[in-house]
Amino acid sequence: MRAGIYHGLKDVRVEELPMPKIGPKDVLLRNLMGGICGTDINIVNAGTEMGIRFGKEFGHELFGEVVETGSEVKDVKVGMRVGVNPITGKRVGRMHSLEIGGFSQFVAIEDAELNYNLYEFSDGVSAEEAVLMEPMSVGFHGAFSTDPQPHENFVVLGAGPIGLSAAAGLIGEGIKHVVVVDIDDWRLSKAEELGTRTINTSKQDLATKLIEYFGTTDCYGHSVPNVDAFIDAAGAQPLFLQAFQLAKPNARFSIIAVYKQLVPVSFADIMSREIKIIGACGYSHEDIAKVVDHIERKKTPIATIVTHRYSLDELPQAFETAIAAKETIKVVVDLTK
Repeated sequence: MRAGIYHGLKDVRVEELPMPKIGPKDVLLRNLMGGICGTDINIVNAGTEMGIRFGKEFGHELFGEVVETGSEVKDVKVGMRVGVNPITGKRVGRMHSLEIGGFSQFVAIEDAELNYNLYEFSDGVSAEEAVLMEPMSVGFHGAFSTDPQPHENFVVLGAGPIGLSAAAGLIGEGIKHVVVVDIDDWRLSKAEELGTRTINTSKQDLATKLIEYFGTTDCYGHSVPNVDAFIDAAGAQPLFLQAFQLAKPNARFSIIAVYKQLVPVSFADIMSREIKIIGACGYSHEDIAKVVDHIERKKTPIATIVTHRYSLDELPQAFETAIAAKETIKVVVDLTK
């Protein structure tokens, strides 16, 4: 088979490898589509082994078809179209989940079981929709870690794949008041397609627009925007601090973004306004199940975030596009070509 292999700084190659062998509890997938994650981009762009070792298969967003099952596998059948939870897809678990083989033509899933590491999709779901299961689950987990209520007002910081997934998750579960914040009109247009309102902070004042959308509430004698929760998928220190200063009493912050620098937060403000800051990493089975339902029922046009498609042989070019990030959100690789 052919597979994408990571070799270091901006060095991604497609190489020939032996076909994976499966044991009695495993299944073999023919990979149909793989997605490039921001984590993949950061590692390849930095040339480190922080998550992917040199010379290894990689990619952890994948959708495929079961082509072989082990003798002890009970509920997974040949022909099933499935998304993969990479954290539970191999016995090694989270440690090497980024190396599961999302850019490999065939992938062995160990201890295979529906609703554990494999999630079935119907024929009515396209590969471009189903391959979003994993990244959308990250955004969904982050958004719903704040325990959102239907009447509440939400702000998502960042219109990348995870921010848009968080926004779509909220919209799909009946949260009607969602605003996405970014500095790129093209990306914000994708948020509008999902059903959110938007703010471009390169052109608009954040506080003024939030008050326009949500009105105000009192914070120790000062009026602040009536925002119940902020979902931070941007990882931009100035934007977070701006939002933090606007937070009303009992506001919640969910941090999905991977920050590369320290953020100076006032503990006095956290105490006096009883602000809740929640870290959100990965996802649970319950998150994935909700996302599968979202995709199956087409609650939002989430596939609009897929902006570029490449064949496996074009994997190096796919990463060049993803790293350049010009009018790009989600780059996918079609392994059937």
